[in-house]
Amino acid sequence: MAIAIWNTRDVISLFQQYGTSLLAAAFSAWACYAISLAVYRLYLSPLAKFPGPKLAALTSWYEIYYNIFKKGGGQYIFKIKQMHEKYGPIVRINPFELHVDDPAYFDVVYATNKQFDKVEMFARSIGAPLAAFGTIDAGKHRQRRGAMAAFYSRARSRDHGHRVQAVVDRISRRFSTEYAGTGKVINLSYVWGSLSSDVIMEVAFARPKLFTDAPDFKSSLAIGLSDLLYTSHTFMHFSTIQYLVSALPGWLVKTVVPPIRSVVEAQEEIGSQVADMVGGRNTEAKESPLPTLYRDILTSRLPPEELTYPRLRDEAISTIAAGIDTTKWTLSVACYHILANPEVERRLRAELNERIPDPNQIPDWFELETFTFLNAIVNESLRLACAVSERMPRINKTGPWTYRDFVIPPGVPVGMDIWTMHHNPVLFPEPRVFKPERWLGDPKVEPELLEEAGYLPPLDGKTKPLTHYMVGFGKGTRMCVGMYLAYAEIYIGLATIFRRHELELYETTRKDVDIACEMILSLPWKGTKGIRVRVKK
Repeated sequence: MAIAIWNTRDVISLFQQYGTSLLAAAFSAWACYAISLAVYRLYLSPLAKFPGPKLAALTSWYEIYYNIFKKGGGQYIFKIKQMHEKYGPIVRINPFELHVDDPAYFDVVYATNKQFDKVEMFARSIGAPLAAFGTIDAGKHRQRRGAMAAFYSRARSRDHGHRVQAVVDRISRRFSTEYAGTGKVINLSYVWGSLSSDVIMEVAFARPKLFTDAPDFKSSLAIGLSDLLYTSHTFMHFSTIQYLVSALPGWLVKTVVPPIRSVVEAQEEIGSQVADMVGGRNTEAKESPLPTLYRDILTSRLPPEELTYPRLRDEAISTIAAGIDTTKWTLSVACYHILANPEVERRLRAELNERIPDPNQIPDWFELETFTFLNAIVNESLRLACAVSERMPRINKTGPWTYRDFVIPPGVPVGMDIWTMHHNPVLFPEPRVFKPERWLGDPKVEPELLEEAGYLPPLDGKTKPLTHYMVGFGKGTRMCVGMYLAYAEIYIGLATIFRRHELELYETTRKDVDIACEMILSLPWKGTKGIRVRVKK
């Protein structure tokens, strides 16, 4: 004990004599490092030649401020747009990454015939790094996506349409029996969330949860996964927090961090479904005459390490979250704009009444796609909703990219985003206005139009249909794998509801559907009560 006391006193004495000097030396070393790093990032880095705010080039905290703190977070997408307005079509948005605003360059960054890596920061945004969505390496992503691609193909999705129609019919029946003429208010955000929740659980596990029968159509799964979005930027920028949350028992997280209780419960529900599939306890999937996503995955050619519970749980969280929120939001935006524009609603109803004489016999979604005005509404809704508004940087490790006179070194992340593309006034005049007619008559975009606006011409120099620039599901080898299932839900949902029912908006304004922040997906202002309607008859 005496020796221990002497040693402690000795340490204290040494610190008193040299502590100030040690602290000064440590501070000097840190200052030298910080100055050296600043000089490198501002003047010596391969990205130093690219335009953009010096503060953004200097530190990632510039982006963190807009993504997490300003107005509650999710504001960097708007700041990047301001950068382009000031600095031009290519800007440096943080110490390591470039962003491009040029419609023709989308085909370069998101080429359909090339495999590019994802950026690690974006791979952890939803806390499911083992999912195809979160896979960084292009080769590994191709392998994981390949196990799902056939299930989500256009041909197979036609079969899924019958499942979708059955769920929409349950919604329609409740509209008629519980709401029509009563003055009761329905939140369409909940309605469409229950639709997409039931559909994705049916096609993934053959176990629909019947959220469409729940009080007020509230889907705990949809609510929990929506709440997950608000953690995305924190997980992106501070990986330690994500790892800590993932490592702790679910009951502890729900107790210590009540705001994310719904998130943990949604993840637990998904995890239990995956465990039953992996453990062979899902008899519904075995006996179902229709295929299920996880039966396809488990019988695919994936190696054993890709079929473990943790890997498949991450895949389920990713695919289910994407399958619910994007579709729910697009349908909500569509319904608002239809009901807020009487002429649009009139034209839609006229077409539906003519093409669907019997409202109880809704055609399959392949035929619904041929409805001219309905198709225009779907395109315009996807454009304005731009459900996935997060930028999507890619890394080309095999060689440089070039943009005009700029040579982008291999390994540098380059990103674009759907929101900027869909609000481009050259492609879409009056971009904030809901104008389905802009899609009528197979409109084209001439190369000269882009060049006159200061953009690059298309890679092949040819005239493109306007739909070429409608990238609501992304583009390239990592575009949304469930695109056709989402189309089935959107077409069948809109056609069924507007053919059978008359709705009116209730205390809902444009503010409730305009994007106020980006949390992977487009989200409205936090005070919104949803897209609320009453069923007239």
